[in-house]
Amino acid sequence: MDNELIEKIFNKPKVIAICSDINEGKSNMVYHLIEDLKKKYKLNLFSYGLKEDLGENKFYTLEELESIKDSIIFADEFGNLLDTEDRKKRKSIEKTMRLINHNNNILVLVGTPDNFRKFISAKLDVMIFKKCTIADFVNGSTIKNKCINYEGIEKGTAILNIDIDKCLIFNGNSWNKIDVPYMIKYDTKKDNKPLLENVGKSVRKKDK
Repeated sequence: MDNELIEKIFNKPKVIAICSDINEGKSNMVYHLIEDLKKKYKLNLFSYGLKEDLGENKFYTLEELESIKDSIIFADEFGNLLDTEDRKKRKSIEKTMRLINHNNNILVLVGTPDNFRKFISAKLDVMIFKKCTIADFVNGSTIKNKCINYEGIEKGTAILNIDIDKCLIFNGNSWNKIDVPYMIKYDTKKDNKPLLENVGKSVRKKDK
């Protein structure tokens, strides 16, 4: 991965999106980023929703998120934490998002296109795309508008077709495509048993 670009992305408080369809490498990218950052820097790391434990601090509620300071925070499947569809929670989420900069944090929201509602999408400083179905984005959201405005060869009529070993980054000013290595040790799905198995055909030879 482009180390200089990653350093620029993680250089100050902000909100970052990692967005893709299901099973298109979002979690793999998160694990790579965490390992890479821990290898090069001394930092405070927190996570929500990650299945694997990389030695970071875990949190589970909005209240905990609001108390975190001076840290990099990864929220996988963040729609479960920041449910903007629930009007009762909307004010709490607004307060939480305002505190990101105040508490000197970088918040990385990891989700599918439909998770990035207009309210959340408007807060994004950096957008990292993997393969996305364009129709799944919320109409009128900032992240959908950025995706539609991109005119690289990866964008078709229906799909932003980013290879699973790459990602496309919009940093607020420019677009960059970079490689993302496969983190096999964190692939929780690699040993899943196939739902359909080829049993083959038993062919009986004809009697002579």
